Amino acid sequence: MYWSLTKEDTEIVKRQMVHRKFKNDIVAGVTYYCQWGAPQVLLCRPMVKKRPFPTSFWLTCPYLIQKCGELESQQGVKALEEYLQKRVSLHDWVLYHVLHMNIRMSLFPPAQRMYLQKRRPSLWKALRRGGVGGIQDKNSFKVKCLHLHVASWLALRTHPAGEWLHQNLQQVSCPVPECYPCFIKGGGRNVERAL
Repeated sequence: MYWSLTKEDTEIVKRQMVHRKFKNDIVAGVTYYCQWGAPQVLLCRPMVKKRPFPTSFWLTCPYLIQKCGELESQQGVKALEEYLQKRVSLHDWVLYHVLHMNIRMSLFPPAQRMYLQKRRPSLWKALRRGGVGGIQDKNSFKVKCLHLHVASWLALRTHPAGEWLHQNLQQVSCPVPECYPCFIKGGGRNVERAL
């Protein structure tokens, strides 16, 4: 489920992404809002200007970006991979990648899908093989980055390592919103969280 990007959402996302390479034309909608009403995760189009964009869910929340960066600097990617190897079946992990692939494929308009199948079959096959973040090797517990998995977890309200993510993040909204560029005084959308 996702919500269309409103004018207010667009302004917030611009402030959130001020120092990152980002263009609004990749955005299909918002999949998760924080408790203060600011977008935290965006749903991205699978292709932009005839080029593949493998990330279906983009984390925009400065608070969570910072938390993920801190965890990564403390070997968080390795810890998540170890958790997955010990606690998650390969079958469940592959199914999670397949879910991502299905979401990505469902975002293609029919005409674009037909064009890719007929005119660019190798690109179409690569897009169909890609899992979380476009990862091609779904049969190993490899993790690209925590940002990607936190975005997926929030957007889908599920993740094979959801327990690990929850324990390591502890909270998914900033405690003091005024400290971040996405703060909206007296504004924002109230969206129930499903965690």
